[in-house]
Amino acid sequence: MSAPLRATFFALLAVAITAMQNCTIRLAADDGVPSFEIVLFRNVFGLLSVAAIVLWVEHGIPRSRFAGLIGLSCVVHVLSMLTGYYGVAVLPLNESAALGFAMPLFATIGAALFLGETVRARRWSAVAAGFVGVLIILRPGVVPVELGAAMVLVSTMLGAAITLLFKHFAGGERATTLILYQSAFSSLFSIPPAAFVWVTPDAYQMLVMAANGILGTLGWIAFLRACALADASALMPYEFARLPFIAVFAYLLFGETPDEWVWLGAAVIFGSTLYIAHREAAVAREAARRALKAGDPA
Repeated sequence: MSAPLRATFFALLAVAITAMQNCTIRLAADDGVPSFEIVLFRNVFGLLSVAAIVLWVEHGIPRSRFAGLIGLSCVVHVLSMLTGYYGVAVLPLNESAALGFAMPLFATIGAALFLGETVRARRWSAVAAGFVGVLIILRPGVVPVELGAAMVLVSTMLGAAITLLFKHFAGGERATTLILYQSAFSSLFSIPPAAFVWVTPDAYQMLVMAANGILGTLGWIAFLRACALADASALMPYEFARLPFIAVFAYLLFGETPDEWVWLGAAVIFGSTLYIAHREAAVAREAARRALKAGDPA
């Protein structure tokens, strides 16, 4: 297959794996495992799976130049997982997936406020439109806003912060090394919250949580492979496929069906994030052209 077709395959594979991973969260939660404990086992099994891959590929544990920064960022990462897993455990899967599309909106705001990036009027308009999509899904004042929905939005904000932190120092580190150290620190930091709600899992629950951790690692690998074959902005449209995948799995496993407000709000959110990605790609191309022109001796 050509590179674009392979990128499409891996992008859709990553989205499908993420949808399956969300289902394992619900399966474990519905069987009585606290969401904080699911986070711990997701990180532990994710660490074991990525360590096996790293040892196989690199024949040893690589050193990281940013171990301290990764450790600090993982405090935020674990908080994002704790809030996000709680939301997935208690909300309809379609709704939590749709709200998760808001992460690039928060990342754009954070980049402007904390990284000093220039965000012009058109991108701010896209951010505003995205939040209209969030309001369409939540419909505050029409239906009560659930705690789970609030937790998913908190998770997306924290996830956006993690994206910005990794963007700040990930240029000089291999992706597998970052994932390995992130998994190690996240496993460590997940222990205290899980200890407060500990329920000893049975064989079935352990199997479901092992699947959750392994799927998380496989999803990351598929996503990184897609990124190696195509620009991130070109991959953005495939993210919306997560909602149809989730809709199918949620219906088959839990009998859930998304209402029209979820689809409409998700479309508005995704349209705004797609525009933001398009603008970022256009700005990057323009900067590259200027740099090339500046270095041209002619």
